[in-house]
Amino acid sequence: MLQTPAAHGALAHCVVSSDFASYDQHYSKRLSGYLEKLQRAARNIQRLDEAGIATHASQQLFIHAKWLSKYTAYWSRLDALLERLESSFLEFDQDYVANQSPYDGSWGWHYKEFHHKFDATIGRLHELEERQAAPQFALDFLEPVSTRNKMIEYLERLRVSDIAATGRNQRDEFGAVLTCLGQICFKSGLRNYVQQHVKGIDLDQDYIDSFREFLDQSQNPETGYWGPWYKSNGRIHRYDDLSFTFHVISYRKGQVNHWPEIIDTTFANKAKSYPRGWLHDGRYNNHNNYDVAKIFRFGWPQMTAAERTRASTEIQHMLDYCLDRSMDDEGRFHMDSKFYNSQEAAYYFGVSFLEEAGYFDPDRRFWTDRAFPENKDVIGKIRNQLDQLNPSHDHVTAARWKLEKSQPRTTWTKALCGLSRKIQQGIRHAVQRLSAPLHSHITATNA
Repeated sequence: MLQTPAAHGALAHCVVSSDFASYDQHYSKRLSGYLEKLQRAARNIQRLDEAGIATHASQQLFIHAKWLSKYTAYWSRLDALLERLESSFLEFDQDYVANQSPYDGSWGWHYKEFHHKFDATIGRLHELEERQAAPQFALDFLEPVSTRNKMIEYLERLRVSDIAATGRNQRDEFGAVLTCLGQICFKSGLRNYVQQHVKGIDLDQDYIDSFREFLDQSQNPETGYWGPWYKSNGRIHRYDDLSFTFHVISYRKGQVNHWPEIIDTTFANKAKSYPRGWLHDGRYNNHNNYDVAKIFRFGWPQMTAAERTRASTEIQHMLDYCLDRSMDDEGRFHMDSKFYNSQEAAYYFGVSFLEEAGYFDPDRRFWTDRAFPENKDVIGKIRNQLDQLNPSHDHVTAARWKLEKSQPRTTWTKALCGLSRKIQQGIRHAVQRLSAPLHSHITATNA
């Protein structure tokens, strides 16, 4: 473990920008030149999706390119990747990407970075867990975290970025690996499955305990938050990150330390920009609001009466934004291309926030006794809009599932039983894949 105390980096976001400039004095100018290329690629993927054409390979190449642009200054690698991405739009057989790779055992055929491969594989392991079927190949790509010692050493290296020296911000890969490990360590079903069926990782109790200890020691005791650290000009700066904190709290089901500090920090960061705060471009965002609402849910038993009143007020404000500003009168969610990778993602996180806030289901309405009689009309409008999107897209499948399960239990049970087993499995698999760390979230920032 890194023993040197880390200074709280209130200006860590400035450290990131300045240190990239130190690594490459033309960094900002070069980066801006790639943004239009990435936006054009995103539009191409969207058009193919809308036409019902599989883009599995293109999507992996796009996520990799977007990561390179936001988290590195490796321009030659980005040039080569963008060229490969462009050529992928002419490849109409991309279904092979849905299969396990025989070369390294991952589901990340077009990924070069470990965290991307891990992220792509977690959702598929959820599917195999349900069938209790072992992967066809050993997960050899897990070598960096295959044992307890290797896992701790790897996380220690990822935790601290030295951008001025390396040209690489390790925030995304650190967060993705933490959340992947969080799932296989703390989700009991997946943990048991990996222990019994997966070759390539020694997931024993010592491994799990060591990972939990690493998380506890990585938590900032002053703020209660988790996040990446940055080395700059001889100092270590800690950065409080909403996404990191949300994932740790979620996978540990609220069983974390320093809840008074977490609650204080969450309130204090309301007007700050993501990834530290709630806002994106100075506005609410349904994805960030979903994170905040879930933190409030787990923190509710730890709150004072005054804090509960404040949290209730904030959730109401977020709900008003979701219903009145993030969507139109026809149930159409607005697409923020600077944050989301797809239109489907905008729907998924809008629906996810509404579900987390208990708008659909009064049993989940921990923060208010208010009734929402109009919700059935809203559900119908959103459902109609989802019908216009690619029905095979994971975000569409999962959003529809969240809408349907919000109906009265008898209605939902009858609807589910009326589906074929194959369709039921497809719905569950989509939701499981989206419980993994999402790059539409982690990479949706320049921080």
